[in-house]
Amino acid sequence: MNSTAKKPSPMHAPRPISEDLRSKAGYILRLFVEKLGGIGVKSAVIATTDGFDVASVAMSEEEGAKLSALSSSISAIGDMAIKEIGTGVDHQSITIESESGYIFIMDIRHPNCPMILSIAASKDAVLGKLIYYARQVVAKMIEA
Repeated sequence: MNSTAKKPSPMHAPRPISEDLRSKAGYILRLFVEKLGGIGVKSAVIATTDGFDVASVAMSEEEGAKLSALSSSISAIGDMAIKEIGTGVDHQSITIESESGYIFIMDIRHPNCPMILSIAASKDAVLGKLIYYARQVVAKMIEA
């Protein structure tokens, strides 16, 4: 082996998530979807900040993985924009609205493992209610 070969950067390696945290995340996410009665929520995912699934309630495994990866990138861009414009250090949430629905992204500032909550919802969703319950998910995940 070449001794000058670079080692993989730890920033790009998946962060280790305990099974206990994964289990709690799955439970909290399922309760969130149940509270909303499933109306309007297409997918909900908790992911690491580098885009790996921790827990998901998605239409398909592929959709959950895509939402995790995209939300990671969008979250990073949000943080960069906030810093560049000088309106803070970190963003709290990002909402993307289209003609047929929403993507809502919220940072979870867990002390040991920062994560991202991402929700894809149709226009049938009541955005205020979705955000209210999303904040509860974030608070419960920070305590987990």
